[in-house]
Amino acid sequence: MKNLLAVIGCVFILVSCTFYEPEFRGGESIKVEEIDGRNIKLKAGAKVYNENGYAVKIKPSTLDLYIEDEYIGKIRLDKKIKMKAKQETTIEAPMTATLAKGAMFRAMGLVNRKNLEVRLTGKVKAGVWFISKKFDVNETRNLSGLNLDLGL
Repeated sequence: MKNLLAVIGCVFILVSCTFYEPEFRGGESIKVEEIDGRNIKLKAGAKVYNENGYAVKIKPSTLDLYIEDEYIGKIRLDKKIKMKAKQETTIEAPMTATLAKGAMFRAMGLVNRKNLEVRLTGKVKAGVWFISKKFDVNETRNLSGLNLDLGL
């Protein structure tokens, strides 16, 4: 019984801890690895600083993808990524984009643009040890179409 109370106490303490959202510090890149119909496998890279005093794991999650305010489809993080505590980490995240009908043609027309507004919305599941929590995401980034690697 004492062990159960200790575990419950730890859970309440950890849940009440302040969580700082990771900070993007540039280095954004996208590399297309495979195109299969409306599914695109890609690797997204970025430098991220985790201000928290503990490592954070981002678990596989699905978000809506918009480019220049046009709905492109859904993008899913394929495997969890880990950010070390109080450190800047360079992340290479494997993802799969499932495009909406007609989105491929719209997206290909945008690739050569110098500056693209990319927006992700939805919920991301993050965890520390055995505790997980979902966070709302509504993130907008301006990326250069020149940073897109279509290395097929």
